[in-house]
Amino acid sequence: MPLRPRLIAFFFFMVLIWANKIGLTQSERDESVDNGKGVTYGEEIIEFWQVGLKIKAIGGTCNGFYATIPIPGDWADQEVKLVDEDFSTHVGRVSYRVMDHGVRQMVVNIPRVPPESEARALVTFEVRTKTVLAPEDPSSLVIAKRLDRAVRPHTNPSPYINSRSSAIRRKVKELVADKETAWEQIKAIYDFVHDDVAVISGSKLSGSEATLRLKKAIGEDKVNLFVAMCRAHGVPCRIVWVRGHFYPEFYLQDDEKIGHWFPCEVIGNTDFGSYSKPRPILQRGDNIKVPEKKERQRYVPEFLQGRKSSGKPQITFVRSKVAPPKEK
Repeated sequence: MPLRPRLIAFFFFMVLIWANKIGLTQSERDESVDNGKGVTYGEEIIEFWQVGLKIKAIGGTCNGFYATIPIPGDWADQEVKLVDEDFSTHVGRVSYRVMDHGVRQMVVNIPRVPPESEARALVTFEVRTKTVLAPEDPSSLVIAKRLDRAVRPHTNPSPYINSRSSAIRRKVKELVADKETAWEQIKAIYDFVHDDVAVISGSKLSGSEATLRLKKAIGEDKVNLFVAMCRAHGVPCRIVWVRGHFYPEFYLQDDEKIGHWFPCEVIGNTDFGSYSKPRPILQRGDNIKVPEKKERQRYVPEFLQGRKSSGKPQITFVRSKVAPPKEK
């Protein structure tokens, strides 16, 4: 890779890291602090992930590509380090940006790919993700009366999550009626979604209201229902997107008014307030504004556009676990 694009890419990545770790306060970054009263962090897993794209020009020249690619990000329970870059000479400018809820993207411009040539823009990250342990004494945790700016969006409806549904509100009221603490109330919601809503096969989303009515849904809609029910009860809640999976996490405050995000697993195992088998976290949130899309997105996918050309582009997006890169 030429020196100038490499320096530009490295500069943008370091600016992204600085903005997330130094330039923002804890509440603005929307993270959980391990102060012994909420979440605590255990052992970590270390994986290496390569992310990017390849474009091969078939039968002629291909021109004017602009791509955005989600990359894993830093949170209190995850640390990400850029360890390798592989940019072909066809690649122009590469930069990084942060969007809603800390979602990060790599932005790639490829001006021209000659016939039968392949352009590639690949980056490799070291991702350290920690296990999350449940609080020792959750009885002192409460539903926050005042929320930080970064947390407030996670109380509102989002695509396929209708927390204002009257049916959902009635069901939540029924479930929490005899529960005293905030933890017990959310656990009652969790037990209902985990135990009483069956998982079915398929890929089409139905949304939180249909899931409650039918009491069966694909896994992603079980998560939608839990998130909607928590929000209907005044508890901030959001979806966490990990490699090959997704799960919800809910927000409570301790007696010092410090907020904590607690994960849970509504599909399969019974982790509640903890996460025992961490996977690299790709995104957090479920209502994200993306400059290239008119509608807000539940999950930010890869995006690519290019100009009409004589060749046919063969496009491959890359997101794969790899071996640790060799020292250069």
